[in-house]
Amino acid sequence: MSAAVLTTVAPTASTRILADVTALAAPEQAPREPALERLEQAIGRDFADRLVAALSEKSADSRR
Repeated sequence: MSAAVLTTVAPTASTRILADVTALAAPEQAPREPALERLEQAIGRDFADRLVAALSEKSADSRR
């Protein structure tokens, strides 16, 4: 899924993901909840869990 599609389909989640990536470059900020918990709050636990599982599976497949 491209970033453009993600921003159209799930704008809140894509904004949160972008904020997470940006925060990696600025570690001096106060600690926050883990990314998975914030993702679950933004798009719902069921969808977030399925998304993470699918991405993990895809990542594992690409390492084989």
